[in-house]
Amino acid sequence: MTVSRIVLDDEIRAAVDAIQQKTKTTSPSAAIALMVSRYARHLLETWELTAARYPEPNPATYYGPASDAQVPPSEFEFTEQVSL
Repeated sequence: MTVSRIVLDDEIRAAVDAIQQKTKTTSPSAAIALMVSRYARHLLETWELTAARYPEPNPATYYGPASDAQVPPSEFEFTEQVSL
């Protein structure tokens, strides 16, 4: 195992402490190792996203073809005045 020393800002250290408490890791080093082991690959792969990698989805994929059928009117009716 390699030994390294890192310096954390107070805000980051508070986040590491919260992660340590939530995950019940035994030390700040273990909490940081847990984060790196779980999220490093995702961070490296998504650091600089390109539009070519994630093209706009085709709306038909989610909504299907448009139909000519009319939507029936809603029976909902406001009964009280809305004041802003």
